[in-house]
Amino acid sequence: MVVAHFPAMLLFSFLVSVVFGVLAKNTPRERIIYGAWVFAAFVGVALVLGWIMYPVP
Repeated sequence: MVVAHFPAMLLFSFLVSVVFGVLAKNTPRERIIYGAWVFAAFVGVALVLGWIMYPVP
């Protein structure tokens, strides 16, 4: 089974954001908000870095 880069990045970002949310915040609402923010930050930074590195041979 081969997973492409983008779905692997999404899966990794989701799992890490869940762990960060559970460990960093106390209430379920704070966990969800923080987890969503971390997920968006992971995906956003990865897309921006990928876009910047695309022309590099």
